[in-house]
Amino acid sequence: PATVTSASNVQLLAAIIECEAGGESYEGKIAVGNVVMNRVASNRYPNTIAEVLYQRSQFTPVTSGRFVLVLSRGANGTCTQAAQDVLSGKRAVGTEIYHFCRVNGTPVTIIGNHVFY
Repeated sequence: PATVTSASNVQLLAAIIECEAGGESYEGKIAVGNVVMNRVASNRYPNTIAEVLYQRSQFTPVTSGRFVLVLSRGANGTCTQAAQDVLSGKRAVGTEIYHFCRVNGTPVTIIGNHVFY
């Protein structure tokens, strides 16, 4: 089983995509991956995927422990493909989008049940 220290960027990104957007469209999965990568690229957030995901109180599945469970068993194929596509440059939201939620926020883009802002 993958651990956080031994997991690849694809595995980490796929796991958070499954946790946050497993039931969303493929575009929604890509958008969640874009949010993570936008944070990695920003000087306002840590500069690795693992550090972004484990930044305090940022991703509910990380805090709840669900992320580690998905990471340990491996994310599903669609989420893994989405992670690979995101790491290859596929985009569903702009480069200045750093957040998403299911309820509130200043909407910039709505994809499925997520509001990206």
